[in-house]
Amino acid sequence: MQSFAIIFVLSLALGLSARDATSDRKPASAATQQSSTALKQLLAVRGEVIRVKQESKGTLLITVRPAKGFAEVTVLARENDLVGNAAGQTGDVDLFGLLTDDSRDDETITAAELNEGDIVSVIYDPQLQNRALEIYRH
Repeated sequence: MQSFAIIFVLSLALGLSARDATSDRKPASAATQQSSTALKQLLAVRGEVIRVKQESKGTLLITVRPAKGFAEVTVLARENDLVGNAAGQTGDVDLFGLLTDDSRDDETITAAELNEGDIVSVIYDPQLQNRALEIYRH
């Protein structure tokens, strides 16, 4: 009976000390997670390119007008940033392009090749002077 009581007291003490050790770590990791999410607040805009202006050597200011009711957004992009094609641009299948190896599907363009009137989606970081991180053309 004495050995049972000793084992019970030891297991209770170990359990409490382990719980205290893990509860001390949780607030620190929660604070780290909150600070990392606060640092990575990104914004996105989808709309028509209304102006592409040379900011300085190698950088462009691209102004995008979203749907009605939203303000225009100007983002900073490098001239050599690649512009991706948005998934599912059209619902139809171009069978002629499949048969003839149409090179338009493999075409990649840069931000410098965007034109006024292009419909784009831009993911940008407002904390870095609206620096464009990703650009997709629709």
